[in-house]
Amino acid sequence: MLTDQLSTEALGVLLHAADAAGPHLARPWRLEVDGHLIDVHLDAATALPEPIARAERIATGAALFNVRCAAASLSLQTWFSLYPYPQNRSLAARIVIEPTGLPDEELRKLYRAILSRHLLRPPSGPDVAARFALERAAELENAHVQWLPAGVRSLGLITTDLDQPADQIHLGMARQRVLLTALSHDVRTTCLNHTLIRFGESPAEADAREQRSDAS
Repeated sequence: MLTDQLSTEALGVLLHAADAAGPHLARPWRLEVDGHLIDVHLDAATALPEPIARAERIATGAALFNVRCAAASLSLQTWFSLYPYPQNRSLAARIVIEPTGLPDEELRKLYRAILSRHLLRPPSGPDVAARFALERAAELENAHVQWLPAGVRSLGLITTDLDQPADQIHLGMARQRVLLTALSHDVRTTCLNHTLIRFGESPAEADAREQRSDAS
């Protein structure tokens, strides 16, 4: 029944997954749980300058995606709506969690990537199959991966067609899905900003490569 409360254990898994989206950052979102409804609030974003508010919406989208993955790991199905009530500007998203027993298997797999996110990956860049998977991951969240020109193919920009508040949350979900998909393909990632991702090497490795190039 949707009126039942989520178990303490299940709620802990969901909230821990949300927090994992920003372990080293301030978490701008606030979650309110009512039965099988989770409301995602962004109180501060309504009063912040737009560049900062946009970044917080993107971060919140990443947390929302992690919650969807965690729910799938518990054999729960999820539906969500973004900015469902115009009169309540702080309510960024509402997630409905239903114990259907038919979870999204791709999200379940990506939850394992959340758990293994701290494991060291090899510095190789994404191959053709991995790039296709990354592009598909973004498209599943209504976004796109734009690869930068040849020579820096390890850089990908996550974009959406529009840039309204709901699109920015979609962008955050897409970025998180792309990052977790990369991890599931053993591709190392580094977020250079909120939408630009380096695949296949750490910042220190990139700096060393650039220094070797300058010295040659």
